[in-house]
Amino acid sequence: MREQLIPIVAMAAALLAAAPANAQEPEGIAEFDTDGAGVAIEGPASLATVPSLVPEREDFAFLGGAGDLVWIAGAGADGAFPTLDASAADTDLTLTLDKTEGPGNAWLYTFTGPGLAEPLASTADGGSFTLPAGTTAPVVLAVDEPGEHVVELGAREHGGRAAVAAGHAQTAASATAAYTLTAEPATADEAEVIAAADSGGREGGAQADTACEVVDDGHIDIGPRFVDGAWTAQLRDDRASESVWRDLEDVVLRVPDAALFPIPEGDYGFLGAAGEEIHMLPQVQTSGIVWPGWNTQDPSVIDGVPGTVDWNLTAVEGPGEFTIFLTGSFGGAEVLFDSSEALPQTVTVPRNTHAHGNWTFSEPGVYVITVEFTATTGDGETVTDTKGIQVAVGDATDPNEACSGDGSGEGDGGGDGGDDDGGFLPTTGTGWLLWGLGAAAIAVVVGTVIMVATRKRRNAADTGDADAS
Repeated sequence: MREQLIPIVAMAAALLAAAPANAQEPEGIAEFDTDGAGVAIEGPASLATVPSLVPEREDFAFLGGAGDLVWIAGAGADGAFPTLDASAADTDLTLTLDKTEGPGNAWLYTFTGPGLAEPLASTADGGSFTLPAGTTAPVVLAVDEPGEHVVELGAREHGGRAAVAAGHAQTAASATAAYTLTAEPATADEAEVIAAADSGGREGGAQADTACEVVDDGHIDIGPRFVDGAWTAQLRDDRASESVWRDLEDVVLRVPDAALFPIPEGDYGFLGAAGEEIHMLPQVQTSGIVWPGWNTQDPSVIDGVPGTVDWNLTAVEGPGEFTIFLTGSFGGAEVLFDSSEALPQTVTVPRNTHAHGNWTFSEPGVYVITVEFTATTGDGETVTDTKGIQVAVGDATDPNEACSGDGSGEGDGGGDGGDDDGGFLPTTGTGWLLWGLGAAAIAVVVGTVIMVATRKRRNAADTGDADAS
């Protein structure tokens, strides 16, 4: 039996009142409580399933070959990850997965790194894993055959304060929870239709009345790459099963009023007065809001640039201020870019980096955020490209007003962008963790590389110097 520690940062039991008022926690697949002499498990008796196709990625090989049908169970209506919730547990738990009825096998898996699948337990191998007390783990449950399935999730406590106090530290309590899953027969074509419907037909058809591709949900990254030998800043669109690199002038990011969040007290004075609302694309992915990051993981960058990449904010046009900041584990803010201060500003990004931050806009309207990516190739050549990120902020803002392109230059597609390809993964519905206030830590999977950034501020009147901030 293999033991595996789920790499989830422990979270405090309560969030402060400044968390978003419309916050919703992900659907729970199991809640554990070890307070007292036993283990209690609460969870749904039945789970709906959706037919899906195994993506062409090595980290999903445990589910079968690329294109094989699997049935995903337990995702909420908003696409949030189901969760194993041990926040009320007094002791660490060893969890197992067993099948009592039905064909085929079942898997429980989570994610490490930038969206990499990691199997935790399976009815095929009887493996087990450890869920630390006080943590909440995002997981996915999958079966590989149609039909009626009954699977059991087993939990055994390791012992701890409650067990010692009860005088039975040597006797580990255990419990099981049974789930009934119905996997309706389906074809690969039907699974593709379902996936396309879930993504809103985003294979190039998300824009309704504009020449630009309007991106209002899902994962995208801004980053450089070599296109036909030319260093080029582009947008990587990961909303469908095959990633597409798009030219920035042909894309508009739409920020809805659903992305309005109150500014908390404390470290956030650079955003405005506490309690005021601000549009924010958060560092943690939230269903219904686009999730922009930055990326230096394109193979052409990894192969062609031995050092770091300078990401420069050179200009911001719009009705308000723009910022990008990181939320620390204990709620502090590390500001990367702030348009209210002198430009240009620079963040030094290591190559092979994929990271996310909080993008904020102080007023609704159209923004053009001019960014520049600069690096030195292995041959000693300095390469630079400057592009504008087009953003329509607020429900009342027409994306057409932000579109400067004609949609003719989508860039080139292809799933050659590394290990975070694919729209197969459910989205993380953790908007309730946006600010990570007080003692609450952001629940991130260990292995996710959050950029170790050096922020250099260059005064516009002193363009030759760069000071580390």
